[in-house]
Amino acid sequence: MRILITGGCGFLGTNLYNRLKVNGYYVKTLDIKPEADYRFDISKYKNFNQINEKFDIIYHLAAQSGSHRSLLEPELDLEWNAKGTLNICTYAKKTKVKKIIYTSTMAVYGEGNWIKESNPLNPLSNYGISKLYGENCIKQFSQFGIDYTIFRVFNTYGPHQNLNNDKQGVVAVFLSQIINNINPIKVTGSLQRYRDLTYIEDNIDALLLGLKKETSLETYNICSKVKITIKEIIETLIKVSGKNRENIIIKNIGNHDGDQFACTGDNEKLKTLGWNPNYDFEKGLKLFYEYGKKVLNNNIK
Repeated sequence: MRILITGGCGFLGTNLYNRLKVNGYYVKTLDIKPEADYRFDISKYKNFNQINEKFDIIYHLAAQSGSHRSLLEPELDLEWNAKGTLNICTYAKKTKVKKIIYTSTMAVYGEGNWIKESNPLNPLSNYGISKLYGENCIKQFSQFGIDYTIFRVFNTYGPHQNLNNDKQGVVAVFLSQIINNINPIKVTGSLQRYRDLTYIEDNIDALLLGLKKETSLETYNICSKVKITIKEIIETLIKVSGKNRENIIIKNIGNHDGDQFACTGDNEKLKTLGWNPNYDFEKGLKLFYEYGKKVLNNNIK
């Protein structure tokens, strides 16, 4: 089986690539980053002529995925998420790709608690709207014999997440501040906002299930089904860091449009495939903190 990962050099893509290689698959990456096997912008269809081999499966992970950047440059959501997905589907049809496994997002739901895959969809951001278009585009192309599985990814954290972007990654932005001894810790929005967080290894376990026949033409939430507030995230990070809590100030510097206040998911459908999260929040944070210290300390040097 020959697999292409779009966004293969990003956070999810890097971890997925490593796991697929360990499992013996032939895998290539497509990304705008220089280390990719195929380096180009997926919003321009002519670029796909650079691919000189056939693939059976496409993991389509490439996207503009930051809600804050989505506000500043909404055109990127259209170019990379909407048009880019259309181009992936068009390429898959032309080259007779058997299946597209697509990472959508919890943002397609809007606000809500314990949301199931069957719940109404109400995206509140340009990002959520563009990812929902991607879902519908992939479903529409199934009429041409292209199988699909859609995973709606809730907040995910762990190694290979970008720790230098202070606008993306609800855990990473606080982790980097704590490691870099930034005080006060800056928070954009209420500390009572809450999320449903999944450690990266559990996320990849779920994505690998997309290769199974029983996931054909189905949509699944990837989430832990555990509610964690922004305050709890920060407090737990401080705890695993071993720093003195009394010396640390947490400051709300104001929210931004399109940021969900509350979103938690239901993972019962995914569990019917035998999936279960193996990392609780504190265990996952300890691993991420150790990784983050190594990465950020090396950057400083």
